[in-house]
Amino acid sequence: MVAKLLPDFSFNIVRGSEPSTPRKPDPTAAIQIADELKIPPEQFIYVGDTDTDMQTANSAGMFAVGALWGFRSAEELLANGAKVLVKTPLEILTLLDKFS
Repeated sequence: MVAKLLPDFSFNIVRGSEPSTPRKPDPTAAIQIADELKIPPEQFIYVGDTDTDMQTANSAGMFAVGALWGFRSAEELLANGAKVLVKTPLEILTLLDKFS
């Protein structure tokens, strides 16, 4: 799907649901990706649009960013651990200074 829908973008890792990996909010997959990229989880910005995403990010020790263009409200994202909320994808770039 990534090759079909996002052919002009490059991703280091793309992972969907796998029978051998617990589903979110279990942090296993997020931590595996961090390990594969050799980046400590605390240096990750985990952007998501659901309560499950925020729970996963926090359980993995990542910085949880709630995306307001998604499926859930600001209140729900904050209640489930979003550290910040962003209204547009470009706002994520302003967070990168905190991690460099």
